[in-house]
Amino acid sequence: MQNLPRKFICNLDGEFILNRVIFICLYFLIAIIPLIINPFALDYWYKPKIDSIYALLIILGMAIVLKVLITKKRIKISKNVLFLPLSFYGLVSLLTTWHAVDKALSVQGDIFREEGIYTIISYIALTFIFSIIIETEQQLSTLLRGLFIAATIISIYAIIQYLGYNPTKHFIPLFRGIENRAGSTIGNPTFLAKFLVLMLPIVISNFFQAEQIKEKYLLFTCILILFCGLLVTFTRASLLSFAGSLTLLAFLLKGRGVLVPKKQFLLIMVCVLCIIILFERQAIIRNQCTKEKASPSLTRKVESLFQGELQARLYLWKKAITIIKQKPLFGYGLDNQGIALGRFSLEYARKFNHTGILDRAHNNYLDIAIAQGIVGLSAYLWVILSFLIWLYKTMQEEQNKKQKITYCGLLAAFCGYFINDFFTFSTVSVSPTCWSLMGLTLAMNRLKGNLNLPPNSSEPLPK
Repeated sequence: MQNLPRKFICNLDGEFILNRVIFICLYFLIAIIPLIINPFALDYWYKPKIDSIYALLIILGMAIVLKVLITKKRIKISKNVLFLPLSFYGLVSLLTTWHAVDKALSVQGDIFREEGIYTIISYIALTFIFSIIIETEQQLSTLLRGLFIAATIISIYAIIQYLGYNPTKHFIPLFRGIENRAGSTIGNPTFLAKFLVLMLPIVISNFFQAEQIKEKYLLFTCILILFCGLLVTFTRASLLSFAGSLTLLAFLLKGRGVLVPKKQFLLIMVCVLCIIILFERQAIIRNQCTKEKASPSLTRKVESLFQGELQARLYLWKKAITIIKQKPLFGYGLDNQGIALGRFSLEYARKFNHTGILDRAHNNYLDIAIAQGIVGLSAYLWVILSFLIWLYKTMQEEQNKKQKITYCGLLAAFCGYFINDFFTFSTVSVSPTCWSLMGLTLAMNRLKGNLNLPPNSSEPLPK
């Protein structure tokens, strides 16, 4: 090293440091952001997360630029299946911001929502960055493991909240749930459920492909904890979406010649049913012992669906469609749904005994159409359909067994997530994970690698 030019040594050290900074930023974006919570602010959950994303993207951008300047090497930007759809969606988002009813709201985002144009650009940037910047299979594996650990921690905290200990309960009673439903660090039970619907099929697929006994036990424990976390949200739509994604995963694995042991799948199903029975029984006993009967249960949630909640949701969707017709092209602007729907708040409150101001249609596709019009909704659908079709074709063409299982898990996860979006809406505490995972999936295919595979395990599937 002493004989090497000093400039070369400096450049080598600089490149190493910048590579570490870039990877640490990627790790924080996918594995640490979901854990962030600030109990000293008015907004505990959403603004701290999106502000952290902004900061990390700025640091990441500066590190990438410095790396290019130091190494004199250009970053290889290969066009992928989402290049045009994401670019078009970004352009449409800018146009809808320009045509917004409240431009300031469309730029900065609404309080507790934070999905203005800066956030949409950040989502698009996350997908591009994760698809381009990841350099090795080891990085992919480390990022996924970090995400699994984060999801497990989030689920453990949700279970702790359900059991009665909640140190991050909001100081304003209005922002607390009436029932004992957990939101963990994600903020809202519905959003937590949406996050876990995305995570569970990916963890399950990794469980199926694991070879070492220790790894299998760890992943199986992770699956049980994540499902318990999903269950204590008592979110009907998310539980149905997870059931759908699990059914799709079974169909994909069986239909593609991937021989997953039936005993493993059966074990997961039996454990899921046992957990549901235990939680239901526990809720019944709890409610019998207390006058308030504040402990939620799946049975009560299903009953409430036919006691006015279904009619309330259909009413909301009907009004949303009426609003979309009034500004069909570019909509009202990002995060302007409250302006559009707010006029129905009083009528909704009287009709369904609901307190609060309507600011979402509780259907992500209708909410996008309200905010960005039919053009924006079409652009968004172009993104997700292009990605799902590409992922399905990639899964079909993949010959390696373990990689095929990974793709099956990812496809089932994204399908469950997008089905869930028919009953909820986008949030900054969950959406960044989805957009990052889309980029990570593209990177996985670009690297043509097999996560956690020894060299002798890349056996082609029997045709």
